[in-house]
Amino acid sequence: MTEEKEVTTEKNGQENSENKEIDSELESGIIRQVEYYFSDINLPRDKFLREQVKLDDGWIPLDVLTRFNRLAKLSTDTDVIANALNNSTSGLLEVSEDNKRVRRNPELPIPEMNEERRKEMMARTIYAKGFPKDAVLDDLLKYFKQFEEVENIIMRKYLERSTKKRHFKGSIFATFKTKEQADKFMETKDLKYDDTTLITLWQENYLQQKQEEYLSKKEKKEKKNKDDKGEKEEFKLPTGTVFHFSEGEDKMKREDVKDALVALGAEVAYIDFKVGDTEGWVRLAKENSAKELAEKITDGKIKIGEKEVVFKLLEGDEEKAYLDKTAEEMVKRRKNQKNNSRQNKGKYKGNRQGRKRKQDQHDDAPPSKVKADDS
Repeated sequence: MTEEKEVTTEKNGQENSENKEIDSELESGIIRQVEYYFSDINLPRDKFLREQVKLDDGWIPLDVLTRFNRLAKLSTDTDVIANALNNSTSGLLEVSEDNKRVRRNPELPIPEMNEERRKEMMARTIYAKGFPKDAVLDDLLKYFKQFEEVENIIMRKYLERSTKKRHFKGSIFATFKTKEQADKFMETKDLKYDDTTLITLWQENYLQQKQEEYLSKKEKKEKKNKDDKGEKEEFKLPTGTVFHFSEGEDKMKREDVKDALVALGAEVAYIDFKVGDTEGWVRLAKENSAKELAEKITDGKIKIGEKEVVFKLLEGDEEKAYLDKTAEEMVKRRKNQKNNSRQNKGKYKGNRQGRKRKQDQHDDAPPSKVKADDS
């Protein structure tokens, strides 16, 4: 009987120890979360909280804070929250006598967010990449516990357009409480999360790197646009030269259209048409020559083969849209020709080298020329 009592006592002792550990973890989580709400880093930029602290000499009811998601995940019991906050040792918070409200210590004024403070915060903020994409904030907070106090962690996310959901990129910005703590973290070698080595940079260096990448891309884009514009200018086509034609025969050919127009005295530069189409475009060679030709086309129709083909003079925006599209296509064709030319040169060069190597491997190949021996 005594033995059973001892076993029961030991079991109860283990359960009490586990409960205390759980309570201690919960308490730490509550303190950390509420202190973050009232921290130098969050309060200056939290519009809702800043408005709340103006209402009652800085006091905020605990049941207001329980509406915040991260605290609510820990607990919505205001008694549990108050008891936890009473054990805070940072000196940042005050809990009211009735345990219903909390405020930031009035002797610690809220810092003004200005350029000087922004730079000071950046000096103790680091960038780290290499965390798993399914990691949550609690995982990251747990990881950073080993590096003394981290004031804030921002999980960098991107918006997936198809689902409208935000996903973790695997990289973060972490602001340490002091510059010394941040230095210590950055000086640590071979930082790993699980088995993955982390890539780390000071936030300022990371942002500068990204800015340089952005400017480089911007310059390349501007150069490309400039080159494209230059090429388009090179292919600038004369205006007042375009006709659209329709209602032609299935078997009608470009030559048929050209012959019909040349018979009217037109100087044709290009006919945009394929056999089987019922419509196409004609571009004349001389600027503003289309109106003169239009006057020669009776009722806007020319008989080609067995059909009266309808011709319409393109003017204004209609003509501009067609000529711009034509110039773009001409630029693309030139680029493709250049690319094909380079590829063919590479192939030809490769084939020559291949043949040469093959020849060198024959035992009966003629000997290579060698420098005469002066001795």
